[in-house]
Formats: sequence, structure tokens, C-alpha cells
Amino acid sequence: MSDLISYHKVTSFELDSWGHVNNSVYLNYLEKARNDYLNQRGLPFSKFKEWGVFPVLLKSVVEYKQPAFADDELVIHGTVSDHSAITFTLQYTITRKDNDSTIAIGETRHVFVNKSNKPTRIPREFFEKFIK
Repeated sequence: MSDLISYHKVTSFELDSWGHVNNSVYLNYLEKARNDYLNQRGLPFSKFKEWGVFPVLLKSVVEYKQPAFADDELVIHGTVSDHSAITFTLQYTITRKDNDSTIAIGETRHVFVNKSNKPTRIPREFFEKFIK
């Protein structure tokens, strides 16, 4: 799978009292990026409703390298690094657009579940468009 890319401009409400992006906000950045990646691959939220299955987060990890500040333009690169019949893992690198310095790296692991919240196979269309 080719590299996935999302962009984000830091807003003032994402900052903490120290003047940099609050650490917890980076999880929102990963969520936004994942949504962008899915839309880029033709997998809008409506597809999951259609299939009756959807991915839920099993694990998230963020390692902070340096702070980001208001008005920083960030690039969030993602790759699918692992998958099974029911799970997939995304690796992320968040960089500052103007100098490509690494702000943070992260990982999220997801499992597909059905409407009863039971693990289920990844839909073929999702696999073909997102993982393959």
C-alpha cells in the first residue's frame, strides 16, 4: 500500500498552558488522518453502515519527538504495517511541513466488529482498497 497523507494546521484551542499542542490532541490528529485516508481510498463512513461492520480501536501509541505550536502546518504520513483476517495496524509519522522535522510517531491497531460487537472478517472491498 502506498503512503497515505493527511494535512492539519494547528489551531490555538489545541494548545496547553505551555503553549504547545497538548499531548492528548495527537490522538485526534491520528483519528482525523485515518478518516482522511479512508476517504482518499473511496471508503466513506457510509460504506461501513452498508456492510454492517466497522473497525474499532484496540490500541494507540504516540511517541512525542518535539512540540508543535499554533499555526504549524503538519503532514501526517500513514502506512498499513500489519494485518490479519480481522485486524489492521497503521503506523504514522507527523512532521512539520516547512522543514520536515518529526513531531511525533504513532501506531493504531484496529479490529473489525459486527453490529453485535463481535470480531468479524475485514470486508473484501476494504482489504482491496485500503490494505492490499
